[in-house]
Amino acid sequence: MVVLSIEEYSKLTDSVEFALDRADKMAEESNVRMNHEEIFGNLRRKLSEK
Repeated sequence: MVVLSIEEYSKLTDSVEFALDRADKMAEESNVRMNHEEIFGNLRRKLSEK
């Protein structure tokens, strides 16, 4: 078992929480929805271009 202070836990999770909050806000402001294949297909294509 690992024991962390709240501060240490926050350091590990704050960036993820921020990204999820940002994604929620974007979803509220747009009707665009993408599925798994669209997201990761675009990512794979961009990575293969480099």
